[in-house]
Amino acid sequence: MSEQQNTVIEYPTGLSSIPYASFLQLEKYSYDEAQKTVAKSFNDALGSFNRSVISDVVRFGSNRLAEAYGSGTPTDNFSDYALNEYKTEKTTTRVKRGRRTFTRTSGGKTINITDPNVDPSTRVVLKNGEVTTVGQLMQKKQDLIDKKNKGLMSSRCMLPLPNEFQYKYGADWSNEFKLGTLALAADEAGKFAALATVGGVAGAGLQYAAGKLSAGSNIAKVGGVDPTKLVQGFVSGAKTATDPMKVNSPLNPKNLAGLAGLAPNENSIQFFERMQGREFGFRFELAARNKKESNKIIEIIEWFKRGMHPNSKSGRGSAVMLTFPDVFVLTPKFVKCDEEGNPLGDPIQHPMMPRTKLCALTGLTINTTPFGQLQTVFDGSIPMVTMELNFKETTKLTRVDMEGASYTDKRNSKLIAGVGFTGTSEGGFIANEDAAFTGEVSF
Repeated sequence: MSEQQNTVIEYPTGLSSIPYASFLQLEKYSYDEAQKTVAKSFNDALGSFNRSVISDVVRFGSNRLAEAYGSGTPTDNFSDYALNEYKTEKTTTRVKRGRRTFTRTSGGKTINITDPNVDPSTRVVLKNGEVTTVGQLMQKKQDLIDKKNKGLMSSRCMLPLPNEFQYKYGADWSNEFKLGTLALAADEAGKFAALATVGGVAGAGLQYAAGKLSAGSNIAKVGGVDPTKLVQGFVSGAKTATDPMKVNSPLNPKNLAGLAGLAPNENSIQFFERMQGREFGFRFELAARNKKESNKIIEIIEWFKRGMHPNSKSGRGSAVMLTFPDVFVLTPKFVKCDEEGNPLGDPIQHPMMPRTKLCALTGLTINTTPFGQLQTVFDGSIPMVTMELNFKETTKLTRVDMEGASYTDKRNSKLIAGVGFTGTSEGGFIANEDAAFTGEVSF
């Protein structure tokens, strides 16, 4: 089986080479792999984090945390089992000869596990430090090879673009600032100053009175009567007399204005707060004409289903710590052709359709009865199913994502993309705000 077949699932087969075909390319990455490769090239905080040494420190700490909780160390999926040569486990034994005791070390030798003379019970050490036997390792290698040949370890899936493709952008302007009466300062500064003076004097007088009343012990009692208590009694009595049923609203300036048919103008201003994360929804109709196509549909569903769910580094479902599910990059593609209908090179990004940053698969719905009743063929397979996928972008966009930028390499301070760069740089992105629009939709 070719590498193309191992790394790409297409429905229908050969979709990416059909002249003028429009299809959706879905690239799947493990979360950790995505941070080291895809996210590292982003011109945002996530990219900066993954380009810094801080990310290495965090990953080291997270791996130690996983080990502490018995969740194991990371297994490098297929690559950890891709080798044929491994070192045997080192063992130390103590041998007594007469009155003397010697330490004997064995193992640590490199063996080829494909050698038919190798004992299957021989214990070997994997790249991640895990110890297993040659027999178990050979079985694991075969299982992974079978899984890869089935397409379940494929990195890409190609599906025809659905009949409906919408995308939208949203911004939150919900940080409300109420200017209120301060707006008077802009319109009539004199009136605002007078209002502030009156308010200040009144407020100061009330504060003074309150202070005097609160210091009752310092006020001489007249005829054994505490003036503080007396005033408090007057206030309470007045309130009871005027509002015996306790149904009156407070007589504050706002309510007094309301009696006159006036309402205070809040003069509120909406400030920008954040961008909303983009979400994408697709509905695919998958029809099988034969057993081979039916198996392909099952394979596609299984591919998304497995990518959506978390795993554990130890491979145990009872692990205390789980790894994040896989993440995806979505790119609409178009097979561009010449006047004769012959494809021109590799498929291009579809005109007027954006690509995405890293997306999480948040919803997967499979309908095996799209016609309202169950239909099967002679072998029990279902000829027609629908698959609905819902994705949510894990980072939010900024204008620099649309305008583009060039990245400078920290090692040699040369511009990787764009025009030549002669200055000194520590690495990072250079804004390219004045670049002409090329006709390709960005994000």
